[in-house]
Amino acid sequence: MTWSRHHSQLTTATAPQLWERWTNAAYWQLDDPGVAWAQIDGPLTVGTTGVVKDHGTPAQKIEFTRVEHERAMDFVIRLPLATLTITHDMEPAGEGMRTTHGVVLDGPLHRLYAALLGGKLARQLPVVVRNVTAGALKR
Repeated sequence: MTWSRHHSQLTTATAPQLWERWTNAAYWQLDDPGVAWAQIDGPLTVGTTGVVKDHGTPAQKIEFTRVEHERAMDFVIRLPLATLTITHDMEPAGEGMRTTHGVVLDGPLHRLYAALLGGKLARQLPVVVRNVTAGALKR
C-alpha cells in the first residue's frame, strides 16, 4: 500500500526550461517554500545522491531513482520503515507542457508518515508547481 498526492498544471514553458528549473538545486529553495537549501552531488543520473534541508527539520539524504532527460525525475528520502518519493513529470499538452509534481509514501509505516507529513506535503504541491512553471518561463 502507498499514499500519494500529485498536482498538475499546464504551462507554455518548454521541456528544456522546465528541466533546467527542476534539476538545478539552487532553484529548489525558491520554488518550494518548505526547502531551506538543497544540493546535488554530481551529474544527474540514477543513483546520484544529494541533500535537502527543509525548514525546521534535519537535512535529509536524497537519491535519484528515475532520470529521463527533459521528461521526468524522481528522488527518494529513506525514512525509518518508509520511503518518501518526490516525483516530477512533464509531457506535451496542446500548445505547451503539462507538469506534474507528486509525493508518494511507501513502506510499513507509510500511514503514520502520511498522517504526520502528508497534509503539509500535499498543500505545498500546487505552490511548487506554480513557482516552477513561472520560474521556468523567466529563463
